[in-house]
Amino acid sequence: MIAREASLDDTQDIVAIYLTNPDKPFDRPVEAMSIAERHDYGGPWMSPESCAIHLNNLLAWGHAPLVVEKEGKVIAEAEFYIGRDIPPLDTTLDISVIYVHSGFQRRGAGTMLMEELISKGRSSGCRYVTVSGGLGAPGFYARFGFEHLLDLATIDCGVRQETAPCSCEPYAPEDFEMPPKSPLWVGRYQNPCQKWIEIVDKMEKRDAILRERAAWPHTIGRYSAKHEFIGFLSPEWGRATHVDIYCWAETLTTEAISELLTHAHLAGYKRASLLCHPDVAQLVSRACGYSPAGSWSIWGKKL
Repeated sequence: MIAREASLDDTQDIVAIYLTNPDKPFDRPVEAMSIAERHDYGGPWMSPESCAIHLNNLLAWGHAPLVVEKEGKVIAEAEFYIGRDIPPLDTTLDISVIYVHSGFQRRGAGTMLMEELISKGRSSGCRYVTVSGGLGAPGFYARFGFEHLLDLATIDCGVRQETAPCSCEPYAPEDFEMPPKSPLWVGRYQNPCQKWIEIVDKMEKRDAILRERAAWPHTIGRYSAKHEFIGFLSPEWGRATHVDIYCWAETLTTEAISELLTHAHLAGYKRASLLCHPDVAQLVSRACGYSPAGSWSIWGKKL
């Protein structure tokens, strides 16, 4: 077996890996499903059309996935993002996904990918290698020295129904624009680089799955020079009156959150979801009366 960077030529093999690892059992033949229907079983990797676009975008952004090849066939894939993260993480290599074809599991492919990811993190000057949401931790990742690092707070709140003054301006990132250098304080389900790419891809409608659902509400971008933040309001799939909020800033204030909630109201949303760094969650809870509703874990290995 060898580990190497992926290319577009690996698309079919990568799709085959994910088809053996659906998020839920298929209820009918995959061939009978649309691209959007396949997506709901495991993301853009479930169809050659959407997987090719997804891989092309990763390569264009400079985040080439790693694959393990055995006898000319790709049997495992890992995707990762390197960038500045929230305190105390600093520069991290964040593992987005790591999957092994079900016919080749427990044969060392996953271990090979993890060793390559840790090595790449060290050579890239990262302080941590991380994984979000407890994906397999503490089991699989604990074998490589991963420990619990941080819990983020989830907040689900009603959107204020009054209009307050604000300094926000419309903001639409240019195609393949680099992410902000500031941390993603609100909305970090994924690494800040990954979330930026997903938002820009969605706004540009580059993915086949997004084109199939083109009638859905658009993500709204906002920028404030006064409070020095970039924020996005992204409609939740399947819930037209709910919105997810994301916000990049060097430091975040209650005023910045209030401005984004004001624009959520103006856009017609009734409820908002925020995933916050603990410091921000306390600030928002004290100032706005919102109570944390849960948590999201980050695990990692210090390099």
